[in-house]
Amino acid sequence: MYIYTVNNYCINVEWITLVIKDLRQLYFKDIYIIIMVNMNKIYHYTHDALGGYNHVASSYRWIVLTSYSLTGIVSQLIWITFAPILSVVTDIYGVSEGDVGLLSAVFPLIYIITSIPIGYYIDVKGFRKSVLIGSGLMALFGFLRAFPNNFILLLIFQSIAALGQPFIMNSISKLVKSWFPIDEAGVATGIGSLSLFIGIILGLALTPYLTNLFGYRNTLLIYGVFSITSFIIFYLVGKEGEGKTVEKELVGFREFTKVFRNRNIIILSILFFVGIGIFTAFTTWIEPITRSHDLPMEAAGTLGGIMIIGGIIGSLIIPALSDKYTTRKKPLIISLLISSILWYTITLFYSYEYLAVNLFMLGLFFMSLLPLALELSAESIDKKYVGTANSILWEASQIGAFILILLYETVSNILGWNSALQLSSILVFLTLIISTLLKE
Repeated sequence: MYIYTVNNYCINVEWITLVIKDLRQLYFKDIYIIIMVNMNKIYHYTHDALGGYNHVASSYRWIVLTSYSLTGIVSQLIWITFAPILSVVTDIYGVSEGDVGLLSAVFPLIYIITSIPIGYYIDVKGFRKSVLIGSGLMALFGFLRAFPNNFILLLIFQSIAALGQPFIMNSISKLVKSWFPIDEAGVATGIGSLSLFIGIILGLALTPYLTNLFGYRNTLLIYGVFSITSFIIFYLVGKEGEGKTVEKELVGFREFTKVFRNRNIIILSILFFVGIGIFTAFTTWIEPITRSHDLPMEAAGTLGGIMIIGGIIGSLIIPALSDKYTTRKKPLIISLLISSILWYTITLFYSYEYLAVNLFMLGLFFMSLLPLALELSAESIDKKYVGTANSILWEASQIGAFILILLYETVSNILGWNSALQLSSILVFLTLIISTLLKE
């Protein structure tokens, strides 16, 4: 390691940057640092052989993260729009409930097909261009959804909007690596991740209310305008990190394939397969699950909301603790252990109050696994490939969601819903055992 410093007593201007001619001629095995001095505060750029510069001092990073979070909310809002107003859509277009389900199902299907090539694009072009493409597709075709009188055209618009989702969701780790220091990375990833949960809550809670108040098409127009607004905001303020190198090094395909063989990425892919798969299956079948606990249909939405609220809180607190103690693996293992227990205890008691507490705690620990796993994946590979790493994890999650939704239904038909929940507990515990092999 080479460190160049400037004596503070020699400073007579606000900023002094040490410039080294032809720095690329020097060979550094690990890392070199250029110290930037502003009186008593020291800011720095870091550079490794592949990763480029990373500025860690500017408070502008929070503006960039906030603008990204708005696009994350939109990506979930556009996806979940039709689920809570299924009967309204069937009446308007004269189609079956299964047909309307395609409007939501098209998102994971497109994600599975496009996630990895889009991740490669993010690594080559950066997160700004990627999020602009994703939010632009969401804005344009999210707005156009309000106009078709034909269901096929609506499905086409929804499908093109769905293409934007992986551009947005796969970019969070690239953004964090570009803007945030290591001791804030967990919190930053948590904030970016919880925008997804907020989008789901808003979609489920607001859509029926707005539809009753303003009508179906006006509700889609409102979401379209919000989508366009989020695109404009990100276009204006969503910049790449200040320390980004001017020359872009090419992402070699041979090195790119190494990401797929990285042990941490493989293990975290299993975690995403199980974790997101279980969460999606549970939220898909939450109404018959609550009915099996002798609770009314209305309880399903409330209990699902309580779980997501717990997830939002957990996505802030637990990653912050992991930043403080500079560890990702330990809180991840603890969260998996507690989650395994909580998935089982859902089956023991049937009161609404107990389920509310159980699901809140489950959201707190189970859903906080998302930002922890995303940040650990970003720390496990070179900065240049974090978009690809994110894409692999999300790809696994969508496959897991598809399989576990069907598995939940199959197990419940044979053994009952409690057995499906107990299966979740077993799968999470097996993931815990595999996760002990993770390296920090």
